[in-house]
Amino acid sequence: MKLLFIGLCLCITFPPRNVMAKPSLPGGYNILDVNSTNIDRLANMALDSITQQTMSKRSLGLVKVVSAESQVVAGVNYKLGLQVCEKDSANGNQLDRQNCRLCRVTIWEQPWLNKTNVTKVACSKPDALDLLSSSSIKKRDIHDSENTPVGERTSVDPYDMKVQEMASYALSSVDEQVESGNSHLLSKILSATKQIVSGIMYNIKMEVCENSSSLQKCRICSVNVWEQPWLERKTTTRVICNKPYETYNKTSSKKNHVDDRLELKASFENFVKTHNKAYLSAEEKDKRYRIFAANMKIVKLLQDNEQGTATYGATQFADLTKNEFRKKYLGFNSSQTTKKVLPIAEIPVLDNLPAEFDWRDHNAVTPVKNQGTCGSCWAFSAVANIEGQYALKSGKLLSLSEQELVDCDKMDDGCGGGLMTQAFEAVEELGGLETESDYPYEGHGDRNGCKLVKSELKVTIDKVVNVTTDETAMAKFLVKHGPLSIAVNANAMQFYMGGVSHPIHALCSAGGLDHGVAIVGYGIHRTKYTHKNLPYWLIKNSWGPGWGEKGYYLLYRGDGSCGVNKMVSSAIIE
Repeated sequence: MKLLFIGLCLCITFPPRNVMAKPSLPGGYNILDVNSTNIDRLANMALDSITQQTMSKRSLGLVKVVSAESQVVAGVNYKLGLQVCEKDSANGNQLDRQNCRLCRVTIWEQPWLNKTNVTKVACSKPDALDLLSSSSIKKRDIHDSENTPVGERTSVDPYDMKVQEMASYALSSVDEQVESGNSHLLSKILSATKQIVSGIMYNIKMEVCENSSSLQKCRICSVNVWEQPWLERKTTTRVICNKPYETYNKTSSKKNHVDDRLELKASFENFVKTHNKAYLSAEEKDKRYRIFAANMKIVKLLQDNEQGTATYGATQFADLTKNEFRKKYLGFNSSQTTKKVLPIAEIPVLDNLPAEFDWRDHNAVTPVKNQGTCGSCWAFSAVANIEGQYALKSGKLLSLSEQELVDCDKMDDGCGGGLMTQAFEAVEELGGLETESDYPYEGHGDRNGCKLVKSELKVTIDKVVNVTTDETAMAKFLVKHGPLSIAVNANAMQFYMGGVSHPIHALCSAGGLDHGVAIVGYGIHRTKYTHKNLPYWLIKNSWGPGWGEKGYYLLYRGDGSCGVNKMVSSAIIE
């Protein structure tokens, strides 16, 4: 069923023109020619984003494309390894070889929309270029650069660019070992380790599938690839593959397409019953079914590319288009701007940062609330932060009024959206917040009917600060000062059912912030079978306790997933 979905996704998502010259499976990577015109175009396009990420005061020039690979994900996801150097304007813009970097760049391209976006940039320090460049690595440098004891086998992230390169390199050896008459495509890397042995020995367990027409055979293979970078040499030393199992690809039989439509229809009817959906007409129900069907493709795409343990499925929002979902259940308005420049928070010094921390255990978090069909997430995010601040200061937890902000905050737009930082400013201007019981939530705005009673104000704030984008520093501030108000990209949240969510950046970019929530803690989940540690943020949402993990969202911590670290702020009660 996995490959059947992949075929359907490609047929429907892409227009009738090729976006790649060679076949590729969603989630699988293909190594590309670093000297191609297309890769050169993408590499030079990425230079502006690299300049912004490195905060270089001089423009950058491309020295070399070190590596290039692609992945089909609702478009084409390119991962490039680039050597770049600063340009010396005083010397005719020649490249300054003393100020160079190795950068790894992810670019998501949707050719039929003429869209090309740089979604991730990670660069080494300027003095690290010679060590990281494969052409200059010496045998004696391997141990130092890998920072791994000789002979010791260590786990490697399956999504690491080098692991993907080694797995793709081993495919030709898989073809020779299996002797099926068909070439193989990389479907998914299951696990990987590396070991320093007169070079680097990679052991990779991966799923590969024959590139055939209809009934496709897939295998689990374990391969060893030995790399000697100083010789620019790599060799596949072992290939062991299990017996094949069969699955249908995109050209599977008509009978299977009929079966899938029946299964989808049954899933929709179950969704309607589970969430008590009532449609006004047969035409409306049919429209919602078509939206549901399209959303289930997105669910499949999220699930197939999930890097954590999250489960995605038919939540109560599965019959809504993206625009409907954003308008009714989000509300973070990034187009608005805060009037005043906020000071940067001082990060506390903590010698022993706890491995896990949860403010719910310290009576600083109210029960999960529900914003309803009102784009007021910004108010719930700000109020959750202030509730925590007040609890820490007074020792008393009060449920405060979001409706006061929806009605009385003139800088924001009620159910039409707003910003948390502006909500904090509004609390200062209004003189404070009433409690939920005094000013209860209604789920709709009344811009001309602010019911604020000054004598009922219970909590005031003294100032507002912007918190760091460094996630370790965020954890330190949270442990010392309470829950944080943040914005995230809610693309994966629309279908989130539970688990630690870790979408690939192409499906949940840091630049797509559209929802306000509150971080109330953090932790580490250890997977049951692979024994992998997944650090996560514990995020309080405002869609009621029936959504997600009893109203909470567990989002991967450490790589800026879904922009979790891009807009972090907090009120301060002194």
